[in-house]
Amino acid sequence: GLALGAAGCRARAPRRPTGRAAMSALDPSAVPARRIVSLVPSATEMLFALGAGPRMVGVSSYDDWPPEATRLPRVGAMVNPSFEAIMALRPDAVTGVQGPIDVAVLERLQAAGVRVFFPRAESIAEVLASIDGYAALSGRREAAATLRASIERDLARTRAAVASRPRPRVLAVFSERPLVTAGPGSWVDELLTLAGGDNVVRAGGRYPSLSLEQLLALAPEVILDMTWQEGDVAPLATSLARLTTVPAVRDGRVIRAADPMLLRQGPRLGRAALRIAALLHPEAAAALDGGSP
Repeated sequence: GLALGAAGCRARAPRRPTGRAAMSALDPSAVPARRIVSLVPSATEMLFALGAGPRMVGVSSYDDWPPEATRLPRVGAMVNPSFEAIMALRPDAVTGVQGPIDVAVLERLQAAGVRVFFPRAESIAEVLASIDGYAALSGRREAAATLRASIERDLARTRAAVASRPRPRVLAVFSERPLVTAGPGSWVDELLTLAGGDNVVRAGGRYPSLSLEQLLALAPEVILDMTWQEGDVAPLATSLARLTTVPAVRDGRVIRAADPMLLRQGPRLGRAALRIAALLHPEAAAALDGGSP
C-alpha cells in the first residue's frame, strides 16, 4: 500500500530515460534524494563518508562498513536485487557502480519513478569523479571536495613513499578456482602500480583467469591473496606451497590481503593504496603507516 501510494504521488512526473546509458548520469536540476538504497558496499561507504548516512534506507547483502550501515535493511546485491524489498523501503534513488548488474530490475525501478545512479569506477580517476555524483544525488555537494582531497593526500603519500624503490612483480588473486586475477585496465591493476608494484598480468582483460602453467610462467615475486574465504578453506599460500619454482612461494611472499577495503572503489581508496604499498614494501611501512580516517 505504501509503495502504491508513493508511486501514485509520482504519477505526474515526466518519465525518465531508461537503460544503461541513463544509469551513469544525473539530472543537475533534480532535487537531492531523501531515501536512498545502495546495491554495492563502495557506494554505501561513499554516501556515509559524504555525511549522507541519514538518507540511507537500505543496503546490499554485502555491506559491512561503516557500522551504521549494517543496521539497515538488506535488499540483495547488484546481480540479484529484490525489486519488492527495494520498493517496500519507498526509495527515491537506488545507487551502485557499473558492473555485473540486473538491468531488468533497475529498469523496473526507473519506470516506477525511482532515480537510478550507477557511475563508472574502473579507474582511480573515475572513482574520484564519482564522488561528485554521489554528493549531488544526496545533497552533500559541499562535502565532495573535502573527501576527494583526503583520498588524494593518501594517494600522494603512497606515490612518494615508493617512488625510488624497486618494483616487485605482483599477482593479485581474487578467486582460486578458477584463478581469477587483476588484469590490465582494472582499477586494482592501477592501484598495484601506484603502490609500487609491477603487475605480471598484462593481457586477457580486466579480470582474466590463469592456468597453472601461466602462473608458473609469470613467476610473480609477490602474490596478494585477496580471495574470499569462509569455513575451513585453506589460504592460497597453503594451496600453492608445492609450487616452489614460483619466487613468491619460494620466498614466503604469498600474502593474505583479505580486508574488503582493498577491493572497494570507495572513500577508503587512499588508505587501501597505503596498505598495499606497505605489503609490497615492508621496509617502507613506517612511512606508509596510517592514512586519512
